[in-house]
Amino acid sequence: MEERRRELEVTIAREQVERDARLKAEQLRVEHEIRLEELKARQAKPGDGGGVDGHTPSDPSEADNLALQKKRFGEMMRHVLPKMPQESAELPQFFETVEKFYAMYEVPAEVQAKILIPLFTA
Repeated sequence: MEERRRELEVTIAREQVERDARLKAEQLRVEHEIRLEELKARQAKPGDGGGVDGHTPSDPSEADNLALQKKRFGEMMRHVLPKMPQESAELPQFFETVEKFYAMYEVPAEVQAKILIPLFTA
């Protein structure tokens, strides 16, 4: 009786290990397929010209990197955005202008404040 119980426990443990291995293999297969689909999507994105290195200002590879976005948009907007006015009466117009430029250049909301802070004067 005791021996039969041990055999049953060993069989159950073996089946669990096999099931875990199959699940792990399936998970790896799905992750691989996802990576392949992402790669295909990047290669087939509209607007890529032949002979171009594929790097465009709206390259999705930079979409998740806040530091790269801030640097890219900050350098671009530094030449466009006006200086902050000294007169408080001119502040509403200043902020309206900034918002229009953000919309025109499609600056992501995550970096808008980070770009604007250096323009503030004490």
